[in-house]
Amino acid sequence: NHLMVLGLLVFEATVHRHQLYFRLRNDLKPPPFSIIFQFITRQHLDHGVLPCVKYFINFGFYKFGLEISLIIAVNVIGQRMDFYALLHSGALIAVLSRRRRKAIGEVWPKYCCFTAGLMVFQYLLCIGIPPALCAYPWRTAAHPLNSNVIKWFYLPDFAMRPNPSFIFDHLLLLCSSLQWQVFVEENRAAVRLLAGDNVEISRNLDPCSFNQFVPVDNFLHCSYLDMVKVFVYSYFFWLVLCLIFITGTTRINIFCLGYLVACFYFMLFGGSVLMQPVRYILRLWDWLIAYTCFVIAMKNLL
Repeated sequence: NHLMVLGLLVFEATVHRHQLYFRLRNDLKPPPFSIIFQFITRQHLDHGVLPCVKYFINFGFYKFGLEISLIIAVNVIGQRMDFYALLHSGALIAVLSRRRRKAIGEVWPKYCCFTAGLMVFQYLLCIGIPPALCAYPWRTAAHPLNSNVIKWFYLPDFAMRPNPSFIFDHLLLLCSSLQWQVFVEENRAAVRLLAGDNVEISRNLDPCSFNQFVPVDNFLHCSYLDMVKVFVYSYFFWLVLCLIFITGTTRINIFCLGYLVACFYFMLFGGSVLMQPVRYILRLWDWLIAYTCFVIAMKNLL
């Protein structure tokens, strides 16, 4: 594993030096963003399937990095299932409670510091103290803690050492740090010209008038990319409802009842929900996301 990491570092340094030498030799300016396909911008996104794939290879994390970071945060909670996973649940709820992307970007540096500090603290707990110095009080007390309680609190212990696997914590720290950089970069005019902006639409708009704010021509099976757009914009809502229904029926407990109620509520109104004002639509999804975060935290606690 160490040789593989060393090989990747050497490969990355070689490519970086080669690109730097090539640009200096040909008097080329480096792009304002770390991209692979240099001449693919936001204007090429709707020109076909191949330009679309190249665009998302360049700017996929720029567009969906926040969602990827939140998915990894939920994965960390599910993999750990201990006291620190409960802290991650609280941090996730605190971040999502800001709702708007700009407000989330303001608290994101604190979230990155929280993730980094928590990871360092857990590393120190794994190291522990030398056995020759003293014993841990939760083992030598008159009423020692149960081994499962020690494991859940991730306390250092000579009899049962904490699991030192931080792979998912490292991925969360990596993605959250990259997303912090995205929040900084998306305020630069050069980056927004190249990759597009991440500005949210107004919550006071009427869905029937969206077409006058979309800079792309209407699509109707003109190309394979248009077929993908038709699937995403027409059927993705129903795909999400299928996932909510599967989540509510996979296990039989009180928490799954909320998913079933949400699924049948959306199915009752069908596609007419998407024709409501934006503020009303987002309020429904905010309640669903809030309930999901609550279930994640409660399952971990229980």
